[in-house]
Amino acid sequence: MRAVKLHSTGDIRTVDVDVPSPAKNEILIKVEAAGICGTDRHLYHGEFPS
Repeated sequence: MRAVKLHSTGDIRTVDVDVPSPAKNEILIKVEAAGICGTDRHLYHGEFPS
């Protein structure tokens, strides 16, 4: 599956990752869309630890 990962300050990449297997009492959902919030901007700029 595709994922967006923050590798370091200012370095966001789209990568392929394995589809996780849910553990007992967990489920796996398909995400159609996602968004970001203001806190994500601070992580991107390295303003506090990720």
